[in-house]
Amino acid sequence: MGIFLLGCGEMGKVIGTDLLETYGGELTFADRDVKRAEDLAKRYPKKKVKTIAVDVKDKASLVKVIEDSKANVLINAVNYYFNLDVMAACLAAGVDYLDLGGMFHMTRKQLELDRDFKAKKILAVPGIGSSPGITNVLGAYGAAMLDKVTAMEISFADKDYTKYETSIALPYSILTLFEEFSDKPMIFENGEYKSVEPLVNVKEIKFPEPLNNAKCFYTLHSEAATLPSSFPTLLKCNFRGGFDIGLVDKIKFLIEIGFASNEKVALPEGQSVSPRDVIVTMTNKFIPTPDLKVDDLEFLRVELEGVLKGKKKTLVIYCESLTNKKWNIPAGSWDTGVAPSIVAQMMDSGGIKTKGVVPPEKAIDPKPFFKELERRGLKVFVEDYSNPKK
Repeated sequence: MGIFLLGCGEMGKVIGTDLLETYGGELTFADRDVKRAEDLAKRYPKKKVKTIAVDVKDKASLVKVIEDSKANVLINAVNYYFNLDVMAACLAAGVDYLDLGGMFHMTRKQLELDRDFKAKKILAVPGIGSSPGITNVLGAYGAAMLDKVTAMEISFADKDYTKYETSIALPYSILTLFEEFSDKPMIFENGEYKSVEPLVNVKEIKFPEPLNNAKCFYTLHSEAATLPSSFPTLLKCNFRGGFDIGLVDKIKFLIEIGFASNEKVALPEGQSVSPRDVIVTMTNKFIPTPDLKVDDLEFLRVELEGVLKGKKKTLVIYCESLTNKKWNIPAGSWDTGVAPSIVAQMMDSGGIKTKGVVPPEKAIDPKPFFKELERRGLKVFVEDYSNPKK
């Protein structure tokens, strides 16, 4: 019995905090910088936690520390570029696996390891953060209310009351924003996949108060990589993000003038630099520091169309997340971090029996999962748009 957390960066800290507060078994925190693992463990000094330094690029070392930990489950909280490497290490160690997502294309590669995980009689759940993750389970919950589901449109939006000291605030690294705003989104339409241009098809979507409405646009996400296969009657599936339009315009401008490029640029002094490296260094100051008092909320939204008893039906399933005031964790980070903690604990206790590489919508029973979300202050509710409130 035990859970291994790989990666103690910004998201790893949230996952680790929830594990420290809610899990009674043995914990191992690992990071390339062991001090980050040690600092995280200090949040609950009375809790026994193993901390270790490990580099995900060193497969032999990674396999050994996983085996030595005696953990049953590994949560991968490092960059998704390494998802396949970490999955290979879990296969070698015979340990269950989950991660925060793979930006569609990586997720599809991960699904190809299904036979290998089944052969080892272990489970991998790719993409169990907030979105993908909670959104996938919301979709499964809504689909179970219909005789036939034909469309799932997923989106998120937030409202931020935080008083920032800078002119702009980045929710996370600008590198991730570059990917979300410049990689071509993949959508499922009329039963087929197709790519579309980024930052197009802006749609005003209805959210509960205090959001009311938010302008959302297509971005590359993992939900569309799995939901159409999980629900074969689906003809339409897509994801839209509800980012602040002012921030979108600024990031779009940086992309257009070349700051998202990794290609070296020669300087007059004879040096060469990557525009991307320069902009990351320059914009890190716009990521809020831990001492800034956060006050925000986020809604995850899944709209389903289908048929019930011969009649067309439209349902919208929401998950509302608020700032974790105790640890000053933004709403979007809180819902992303608690989801893998919950599912890892379900896997560790034997609450999920399936084996192979299984997406969240097929692996996770919605009701006990939602109950655990509620314990952490997240609220799931359903609105029937077939009969809208007057």
